[in-house]
This record gives sequence, structure tokens and C-alpha cells, in this order.
Amino acid sequence: MTQDVEARLRRAVERLPEGLAEHVFRVEAAAVRLAEAHGVDPERARIAALGHDLARAETPEALLRLAVDSGIEPDETERGAPILLHGPVAARTLEMDYGLTDGEVLAAAAYHTTARAGMSRLEKIIFLADKVEEDKVRRRPEWAEVKDLAAMDLDAALLRFLDLQIERALSKGWRIHPRTVAARNELLPG
Repeated sequence: MTQDVEARLRRAVERLPEGLAEHVFRVEAAAVRLAEAHGVDPERARIAALGHDLARAETPEALLRLAVDSGIEPDETERGAPILLHGPVAARTLEMDYGLTDGEVLAAAAYHTTARAGMSRLEKIIFLADKVEEDKVRRRPEWAEVKDLAAMDLDAALLRFLDLQIERALSKGWRIHPRTVAARNELLPG
């Protein structure tokens, strides 16, 4: 079944806008490398990476509609920034349209944008692979440190990225999703 799902996902990714499809394939490569480095099944990482941005090209209005239609109740932060729903909508698509039942793979797709407390290693890998793929690091050089950390320590990389992202959100006046804060707080010592 995994090969069939992988083939179907590859075709779906190829139908995405070109830049987005290229990003997804770079995330796939990064996710497989990180999975192998951290003893996580690379095929599960591959499936989660291929599916993580299936809904990323949708408009904010469409994301809100798709979320509600698929039983996802957007919270206040997501209603204010519907782009945050593309992960949960993608996870629901993986479940409904691709028959995926692997809870970790679905969670990896769902939370790759906000993170959350209690993330599995697979979830951390997809979250980080999405942030440290080569094009994003080229555009955001400060994320090179996160990429280096990710090869050695997923938690240290995740904490560093969340710190950078929260600092950026504060400087720009963006909302910070409560799941992001919870994920960061969980990683703090003590």
C-alpha cells in the first residue's frame, strides 16, 4: 500500500504550483536524511513529507471552508491566519483521500507549521525538514544553525527554530499559535 500511496502523492505534488512542488520534494529529501540520522523509518518520513503541503496552495477562504467541511474547528488564531490550517487540512486529505491511518504520519503533516507539545520524532523531523530545506536556508541564513543542530539533536534544533520564529512573529506583530508556545515551553529545561 505504501508504494501506491507514495506514487499517488508524487502525482498530486507534481500538480501543485511549480515552486511549491519543488519545495515539497526538497522537504522529502531533507526528511529522509533526518529520519535516517535519527533512527526513524524513512518511508514514513517520505509519505509525511510528500503530503505535508497538499493544501498549501489553497486560498485562505478555501482553507477555512475545507477545514470546516472536514470536521476541523479552526481556533481564533487559525481564523485570523487561515494559512495555519493547511497542515491540518492536508492531514485530513491524507486520511480521507489516501486511506492513511498512521497517526504519527498524520500528526506530522497536521502540525508541521505550528508544532505542538508532545511531538514524536517523526513529527519533529517533518517540522524541521520543512524549515531547513536548502532553499529556505538560502533565503533565511539564520536557519543554517537550525539545520546543523537538526542533524545532531532534534530537540535543540526545534527549540532554536521556535525561538527564532517567535522573535520574528513578535517583531512583526503576528499572532503566535498557542501550540507553538506549548511546544517551546515543553523543550525548556526544568
